[in-house]
Amino acid sequence: MIILASLGEAHGYAIMTELKERIGGGWKPSPGAIYPALLALVEMGYVQTSEKDDMRVYSLTEAGRRVAEKSSSESRWASLSARSKSDEGRISIGSLLDRFAEQSELRRRLAGPEQEQQIEEILARVSGEIEQVLQKGDNDG
Repeated sequence: MIILASLGEAHGYAIMTELKERIGGGWKPSPGAIYPALLALVEMGYVQTSEKDDMRVYSLTEAGRRVAEKSSSESRWASLSARSKSDEGRISIGSLLDRFAEQSELRRRLAGPEQEQQIEEILARVSGEIEQVLQKGDNDG
């Protein structure tokens, strides 16, 4: 809700973009995470929707503004930002997978049923190898 308070009115993609920037890239918000949350906020009466330029936009209701003002989220955002910028040198596996998917030329290619099965088998093997790397790292301290 704090994002909507600062943006005033925004469509889902703008909310996801703002959230990603505030968190610092440690987590990439997805429509599957954002839109159900927005729907829940609408159902609770904190957010309202309207159509603008053939696009659904979200904004806070008066009740939503009151809740946002009471929230001490500034410190929470600062904490999330600080953690994402900390020098721990760690990154989520999801972020690595997202980076691979975004940068790979393979993502635009199509696979037939046999190729799909073979690729899924390869990914399962790779997933096991990644798990081994992570377990080794945990055991090394």
